[in-house]
Amino acid sequence: MIINHNLPALNALRNLNGNDKLHSSAAEKLSSGLRINRAADDATGLAISQSMQSQIEGLDQATRNAQDATSLIQTADGALNESQSILTRMRDLAVQSANSTYTDNDRTSMQKEVDQLKDELNRIGNTTAFNNKILLDGSSAAVTSSNDANTKIFMRGAIQEKGVSSAGTYKIDVSLRAAGTAQVQQSNIMTNKNTGLTATGNTQLKDVANFYDAGGKFLVENPQNVSLVEGDGKGTTITINGDDTLNEVAVKYATAISKGLGQDTITGVSGNTQNMSIYNTTKGSGVRAVSGVFVLSSAKAGADGTIHAVGDSMLMQAFGFNQFGKVNDAVYAVSVTNAATGSGIATGVAVEGNNIIGLVHKNVDVQIGGSTAQQAQYISGLGRFSVASGTTQSTYVHLVDNTQVFQIGANELQNMSAAIGDMRSSSLGVDKVLVSDIDSAGKAITTIDAANTRISAQRSALGAYQNRLSHTMTNLGVTQENLTASQSQIKDVDMAQEMTEYSKLGILTQTANAMLAQSNQTPQQVLQLLR
Repeated sequence: MIINHNLPALNALRNLNGNDKLHSSAAEKLSSGLRINRAADDATGLAISQSMQSQIEGLDQATRNAQDATSLIQTADGALNESQSILTRMRDLAVQSANSTYTDNDRTSMQKEVDQLKDELNRIGNTTAFNNKILLDGSSAAVTSSNDANTKIFMRGAIQEKGVSSAGTYKIDVSLRAAGTAQVQQSNIMTNKNTGLTATGNTQLKDVANFYDAGGKFLVENPQNVSLVEGDGKGTTITINGDDTLNEVAVKYATAISKGLGQDTITGVSGNTQNMSIYNTTKGSGVRAVSGVFVLSSAKAGADGTIHAVGDSMLMQAFGFNQFGKVNDAVYAVSVTNAATGSGIATGVAVEGNNIIGLVHKNVDVQIGGSTAQQAQYISGLGRFSVASGTTQSTYVHLVDNTQVFQIGANELQNMSAAIGDMRSSSLGVDKVLVSDIDSAGKAITTIDAANTRISAQRSALGAYQNRLSHTMTNLGVTQENLTASQSQIKDVDMAQEMTEYSKLGILTQTANAMLAQSNQTPQQVLQLLR
């Protein structure tokens, strides 16, 4: 018998400690519901489950991202729905104005409403935002700039395709290929009501027969306003008085055209402004071969420079301005080069007017300045302004890809791109819509239809994005559910099995404790030998 080393007690103590540790671990698992509470429980399982947890939380955030993206797209679509309503109203006004049952005053009122609708279209484009991010001004496709303040850039959509972006700097070389001609209008022949002869420049309106109606009423008993509207939408107003001479009326027209419409600012025009509105008392050549008529000449070639006079219908009939000859836009030769690489994008493409559509990129429209590579020169023999070639002008356009990127997955590059083009009036091509006369109103119908088609195309794309996001959210939900189930198998505890283990370990702990007590009593037997 020995007392220094109580081996049964040591054995019982070792088993008691082991059972107590396992019992505590089982209690921890039962209280947390997890099989793995620390790395020591299952090192490999912990690493796998933590990776799964990151994926699960990433998928949850991706779902919220997709929901936010859907909200952004719905915001843009709602605004575009209103934009289309505006275009519909503009079209109604154009159709209405194209009918001869309306007077010029009626059309002036219609034009005022059209102008307000343009402003609202621009307001929607400039202010529609999601989380303070503007959506419809083209910046949701690309950020643009140019070295020429007169150059305008319009984004129709993304400059990124299949992950490849066309961002960069592009050089646009513009030179005149064919001259454009400006509008020339002639009035009725003005006659002196007192003499029956052709009126002179010093004849006052009250002495001109044209300005009296069939009943002998003078049309300018009170001052009359005449609005001059340019083909690009710019307008100004002159006031005509009964005591004005024909020469004074001519000066008012000339001043309004040169100053109010800015037609003396084009290269080569300054100093020729008197030729924009002239009253002839003697026979000349070309257009001015007839004495006694007003000749109203624009200094801008093409449709943008045409001038529409709008006022009291009887007064307009008295002037009787009618266009003489055909108005032509200048034709430019346009070349586009990648400024960084020197590679040619387009070479010598003929462009009528100053809009370069789709040459830099199919979704990028560039509007060059009205005086680019041209000079307006007055041709006395023709009695009109014509565009002559200036020097080749180079303009640089810079594009920075700003396509909307929605992170719709838990990992890098699991995203989708969505571009929203410029939906303002200038980009849609309706900023110059006029309904102030029948011809312009007819053209406006076609222009507005094209703008409406473009908005419909953008809305169709937004609808496709939204449907894709809907499928994405469903897929994310299924993936998250299956990944959570897999993580549960690794990390969650089987409560029934662990309860059984806990009960067993509890009994073993109590038993080991009892055995330790018994083993500690064994050395007491040595005392029996001392009796």
